[in-house]
Amino acid sequence: MQNKLLTSDMLNRLGMVIANKCNLCHQAEDSRDHLYVECDYMKVVMNKIMQWTHSQNIAAWDWKQHVQEVIRRAKGKSREAELFKMLYTETVNCIWIERNKRIFEKTSVGWERIAKEIACVCCVRAPLRIAEIVHRYRF
Repeated sequence: MQNKLLTSDMLNRLGMVIANKCNLCHQAEDSRDHLYVECDYMKVVMNKIMQWTHSQNIAAWDWKQHVQEVIRRAKGKSREAELFKMLYTETVNCIWIERNKRIFEKTSVGWERIAKEIACVCCVRAPLRIAEIVHRYRF
């Protein structure tokens, strides 16, 4: 959220020469804004997770709008807010790991597997307060 992700555009600004295409969708320059707002791969994974939980997908046209929507949904201590925080955090983590595997290990998995992994991790890690909600969903 604070523009400190070491995406290709940031690494190039720091003097490291690195290919700057998105390693997930291969369609645009790798940047924070692209990864979380524009990347088709991220959109597909997030859409699948939101479908799984019967939630509305994040609709944002730019980074600022994306951040505002995430803050709005994560605000408070409601069960819905806790569920969203857990899902969003796990999705960001899994997407970042997939991106790095593609760059550094030259390996990848499909978006379906990533979405299932997110669902499984959330089922296992769900605190008691939201566990009953999470376990109700069928992936």
